[in-house]
Order: sequence, then structure tokens, then C-alpha cells
Amino acid sequence: MKNLEFFNRNQARDFINKNKPMAIIPTGSVEQHLNHLFIGMDINSATRIAQDLAEKFSDDVIFYKPLNAGIAEHHMAFPGTMTLRVNTFIGVLTDIVESLIRGGVKKILFINGHGGNVEPMATAMRNISLQMKGIHEGIDTTEVRTHYDYEQLLNKDSEIDIRYTSYWETHDEDFIKNIIDDDVWPGHAGEYETSVALYMFPDLVDKDAIKNDPLGTSTNASKEKGEQIYIDIINQYSKIIKEMLQ
Repeated sequence: MKNLEFFNRNQARDFINKNKPMAIIPTGSVEQHLNHLFIGMDINSATRIAQDLAEKFSDDVIFYKPLNAGIAEHHMAFPGTMTLRVNTFIGVLTDIVESLIRGGVKKILFINGHGGNVEPMATAMRNISLQMKGIHEGIDTTEVRTHYDYEQLLNKDSEIDIRYTSYWETHDEDFIKNIIDDDVWPGHAGEYETSVALYMFPDLVDKDAIKNDPLGTSTNASKEKGEQIYIDIINQYSKIIKEMLQ
């Protein structure tokens, strides 16, 4: 796995210049996950997925984790939770993207692990993509008459490709319904997420506390379900990565 943090500057320059890689960046949160999951579940699950994908596509992908905290104001009643303001979060995402583009990395995939980030990221990603293309693609706008023309021009043959999705959104709905009994997924520390944790981080799950889950949605979780979910996540993201690398 090519972790950008552990390159020296010559290694980073040479790898980027030679391989023209894409970057995979996890986003998540540090927040309470009831009594049975650890507070770093969101960022660590997204990080594990991103790392494993970077390992699978090691010649074409670099991994980078610049941001642990996310939008978690709704969990602040529980000590240990950290939150960013929405403007701060979006500002950091924008700065990360521009830094990578200026360094020669023009394809970026964010893998999100926290539900509270979904709406801010959905709003931010389209704007960030257009902004970066407008700044860095050297587009001639002298013949642009409307904003529709401008957006079409920005998206035409652009080398910049910025995408984001939450990992639970990659599944086919029928696939999940055949595995998860709960009607709601991913939920919060429910059956889906607890199954993922039992597979990814079994030593960090308090199995006794699951029996007293106040939401009552995690009791059907299992490591076996988590493994099936994880394999599908990797398979679905692999399709996205192959498409972006083309």
C-alpha cells in the first residue's frame, strides 16, 4: 500500500509523476457508538476499507488520511465525541483536494463512514469539483454565454475526477436485505454496523453490551454477516476505482 504520509518528498514526486495515481481518502467521525462499539468506529471502518483498496490497486492508488473528525454535533452529549463545524469540514475537504491536484493527483475518491457527513459532503463535492476544474483546467471562457455552457465546458474531457460515497451506499438493496434482518441500515451501532465491527474490529466490540442495546437493533449482528458485507464493499468500490482509472 502506498501511504502518502510515509513517502519522502522525492518518493512522492517520482511515484506521482510516473504512475499518475488516484487518491483514496477516508472520512468519518469520532463519536459515541452506544456501549458496545468504540467511538472511532466511523473513521476506522472507512480507513480500513480505503487501506485495503489501496493495497489491492497498489500501482495506481495512494492512500491518505488527513481528517479524523466529522460532523457530530448531535452526539455531543457523550464525552469523547469530537465535531467540526460544517464550514470547517467543507473547508478542509476543499483544501485537501486542491493540495492533491496542485501536486499532480487529479483523481480523488472519498470513502465516507459517518452518516452525519452525508449531507455536507453531498453539497460540497459538486461545488469542489467545479471549483477545481475552473481553477486548474485552464479553460477558455470567452465564448461562454450561460452558466449551463460553463458547466458543460468544465465537465468536457476534464482530467479532474472527484467522487464520494458512503460505504454502505455501494450495496445493491436486495443484497443487504438478504443479510440484514433490520429494516434500517446502516443505522447507528445497529445490526449492519455492529456486524461490520465484529468482522473488522472484533477485539473492540463489547459483546456483552450488545445484549443491553437500548435501541435493540444490534442483537442479530454477527461476524459472518460482517464478512459478507465487507467483501461486497470491496467488490463494489473496485468497480468504481477501475472506472476512474480508465
